[in-house]
Amino acid sequence: MMRVEIPASLFDDDECYESLLQLILFFRDVRHEWVISPLDVDTVSNFFDRNLSAPLAQTYSAIVKKASRAGYTWAPVEDRRPVLRVARGTLEEDVEDLRRPAVLVVENRKYDWMFISAVAKLLGMEDILRAEDANLLDVRNGGGADGAVSEAVDQVRRFTRTKRVVLVIDSDRYRPGERTKNHTRAESVADAGGYAHVLEFRELENYVPNRVLARQARRRGHAHMSTRLQALKKLTHVQRAHFDMKNGFKEQQAGTAGWAERKSTSTGDPSAAYHIPRQHGDLYHGVNEGTLITLRKGFGTSLPKLFLDEVGIGGISEKDLDGLGLNATEELRKVLDTILDII
Repeated sequence: MMRVEIPASLFDDDECYESLLQLILFFRDVRHEWVISPLDVDTVSNFFDRNLSAPLAQTYSAIVKKASRAGYTWAPVEDRRPVLRVARGTLEEDVEDLRRPAVLVVENRKYDWMFISAVAKLLGMEDILRAEDANLLDVRNGGGADGAVSEAVDQVRRFTRTKRVVLVIDSDRYRPGERTKNHTRAESVADAGGYAHVLEFRELENYVPNRVLARQARRRGHAHMSTRLQALKKLTHVQRAHFDMKNGFKEQQAGTAGWAERKSTSTGDPSAAYHIPRQHGDLYHGVNEGTLITLRKGFGTSLPKLFLDEVGIGGISEKDLDGLGLNATEELRKVLDTILDII
C-alpha cells in the first residue's frame, strides 16, 4: 500500500478539514499507510478535537496513535519503500490520486494475472490478491505489448501527481541481455511517470518451475510432457530462460518471418525436424540433437493456469523458483514489491 506522510502544520489549518479527513478515512480502511512521527500525535489529536464530536475525535485519535506506534522514528533502515509527502498545495490532488485504484497493466489479463497470482501466493504476498479482490488494484488487459504500453500510458495520464501505474511485459528476448522493442516501448511508460518492468526471461511462461510440469505429467498421465521435461532439464539456465516454452523449436516454412534453414537430423526422419530461429545465435550450439528434436514442441499456452493450480494444491515452494537460477526469485519479488508500493 502507499505510504503517506502529512506535515503536522496542515493540521493547524482548519480549512484543510475535508481533505485531511478523507486521508484519515483511507488510513482507517487500511487502503494506505500513514507515516507519522509520535511527536506529531498531539497536534493531530487537537485538530480532531476542534473539528469532530467527542466520540469521533476519540476514534480518529486512536487511529493516529496506532499509526505512530507502527514505528516512524525507529523504522528499520532496510524499509526503503517510497513515501508520498503531502503538501498544502498538493493536498486535493493527492487525495484524488489516492482515491483511485492502483493500476497493473499486462499483455494478457487472463493468463498473466494467473501467473502473478501464483507467484504472489508462493512468495507470501497475497495482499496483492486481496487488493484486486477489493477493487483497490485494477488489472487491465493490453492485448499484446503494444496495446499494454498504450493502455499504461493512458492510465498514467489519469493520475495527477502520483502515477500509480505498473506495466509488466515480456522481453521476447532470444539471447541474454538483448534489448528488444519491448524495452523501448516500456520506456514511454517510465517517461510518462509510471513504472515499467520488462522481464529478464523471454516470457512469463519461462518462470514456471519444472516441478509444476513434472506434477502435471504425473497427474494427467501425459508421457509426452514427461519426456519433454527431461529434455528441458538438459538445457542450461540461460538456454531455458530464452526457450519458447509455449511452442518449442517448431518447424517453420520458408517465407515465414525469422525463417532459417531447417536443421538436418541424424535420424533421417523428416518428421523429426526442428527449427531454431537465427535470432538465438549460438545459444543452443552444442545441445544434443535428440534434446532439440524432443523440444520441437513446447508445453502449450496453459502454463500460467497449471502454475496457479499447483500452487493452490500445495507442494510448490520458493525453492522451485530458485531452481530456475539467474536470480528469478529476486526479480519476481521486485515486481510484486513495486505493485504493492503503489496500491
